[in-house]
Amino acid sequence: MRIRPFVLVVATGIAGLAGCTTARGARQPAGDVEGPPPASTAFESPGTPTGGALDAASLADETGLRLEDDGVSVLLSGEGVHARLFPGRDTISIDGRTIAMGQPTRRDGHRVIVPAGGAEAVRRAVAAHRAAPRPPPIVLPAPVALLAPKFPTPRPVAARVSAGNVPADWTPAVAARPWKWIVIHHSDDVCGCCSTYDRIHRAKGWDECGYHFVIGNGSLTGDGEVEPSGRWPGQKHGAHAKTPDNRFNDFGIGIVLVGDFEKGAGPSTAQYASTVRLTRWLMSTYGISAENVIRHSDTKATECPGRNFPWSRFVGDVAGGARRAALPGTPASDAPVDLGMAPAPLDGLPAARRSASIGVRRGRRVRRERRVRRSR
Repeated sequence: MRIRPFVLVVATGIAGLAGCTTARGARQPAGDVEGPPPASTAFESPGTPTGGALDAASLADETGLRLEDDGVSVLLSGEGVHARLFPGRDTISIDGRTIAMGQPTRRDGHRVIVPAGGAEAVRRAVAAHRAAPRPPPIVLPAPVALLAPKFPTPRPVAARVSAGNVPADWTPAVAARPWKWIVIHHSDDVCGCCSTYDRIHRAKGWDECGYHFVIGNGSLTGDGEVEPSGRWPGQKHGAHAKTPDNRFNDFGIGIVLVGDFEKGAGPSTAQYASTVRLTRWLMSTYGISAENVIRHSDTKATECPGRNFPWSRFVGDVAGGARRAALPGTPASDAPVDLGMAPAPLDGLPAARRSASIGVRRGRRVRRERRVRRSR
């Protein structure tokens, strides 16, 4: 067979190229070839960034806080920290301070997603509380036997307002919430009690009665009867004075008196006395100043607790401590009789009756002296 010259040349060239490739492959191992790294050395995926957006339930588990979701807002509380978020807003309220998160809180089905800024703010607040120095425990001295009194015990009078002389249901069974305010309301109706307002508030979609205490007017409960709501035993936040930062709900004790003090008369004598007594006890027990005893109308545009609530007198009674709040069972003569009158004394005759008696006797004496002078 005859092979053409140009075919031989082409075949020789292809063989040479193959030989070069094989030789180069033999001289340079595969591991030294420059180019992209093998699959085993590819960069790792960063995954979820530390401190990113977090489900509120997961954040509560991580920080040891308690989660409360009332459908309108979410509260993370415990460890001395109270943080509230509102889905759709880009701020978070922590212990009364408003902090920008950069992104809004949002709902995802049954979950509430907290932005990275909010989650980090909660972590820092919890860490700061845990790192804060704790005061040393107070060691009381051993009791010392007291000598018998030299004088007979005086006749007992109605007990004054004190932390140890209150109904048992006034004292919660759990650790106290860091209360800062006492907010006074009227119910804006004439007939009601704690269960009435619990039913009304639940119909609005709330978790329960929004107030902490309800003071009756004799319609459905006793006149001046104090009813703690379901919120008080567990030291739960209120739902009675909503503001943008919700501080008066988070840290304000809500007291409502049954009655319409805007269109009707003011509170009854027994209601007023019970309100003074309860407020003074709360101030003493939780360290709330008189400046932080406020009306509902001091938190928003409303007439509550009504123009006929004797606010100036009430502030003086709870601030000065000079006027005694009448206790259940105290005789009516010892209680404040008229909301416009001076305070009643602690014991003995009421001031109004004693003053009237003295005035009558003095008037008779003056008239007798005048008749004697005329006869002369």
